Amino acid sequence: MYIRSIGIAGLIIGILFKTLHWPGAGEIVVASSVVVIATLSLLLFRKPGPLSVQLQWPGMLVGSVIAVVTGGVFKVMHWPGANMLLLVGLSVCAVWFLLPPMRSHSKAA
Repeated sequence: MYIRSIGIAGLIIGILFKTLHWPGAGEIVVASSVVVIATLSLLLFRKPGPLSVQLQWPGMLVGSVIAVVTGGVFKVMHWPGANMLLLVGLSVCAVWFLLPPMRSHSKAA
């Protein structure tokens, strides 16, 4: 089984529990987000295989996704700092998506 998929499914179920105000929602959200962040962090140290996709600046992308997941958890749990985490994470993610096209245009010119 894929641990990351279990973590993401747990995160979705935890958010559903939190939305419906069911007991245990906070524990599910926090535990599953820790699993997702841990598995995303391990992606940085994994050896690329024959079917893997090569990413430019993988640390930048994984770091921004971790900030977005953490910011989402903070937002759902109503903890302080959620807006800043989401702002930084989504901004870095947007910059990551914009950098490769800008680099390819500069090489062509």
